Amino acid sequence: MYDSGRAGLGKEKFAICAARHVPEGKVNQDIGAPNLTDHIWLHGAGEAAIIRRINEGKTNQMPAQSEKFTPAQIHVLAAYVWGLSNKTSKAD
Repeated sequence: MYDSGRAGLGKEKFAICAARHVPEGKVNQDIGAPNLTDHIWLHGAGEAAIIRRINEGKTNQMPAQSEKFTPAQIHVLAAYVWGLSNKTSKAD
């Protein structure tokens, strides 16, 4: 579920990712980065899948980011990224 509070905290962390994913999270065709604002999740949907991708990366596509962020920062970053395409559902 989208949590606007956690997602707001993650927006600042996304600045590091924006070099590849552009600030709005839209597709960056120059390097093949996926659109994070649509409902197409190539490597699993949901915050858990995003956390895994941030931590592990994807060979020849995205480097692992676990050295750049703390676990808490990764969780708010995942909330922000998930919210880019799921802002309609609200956390309880």
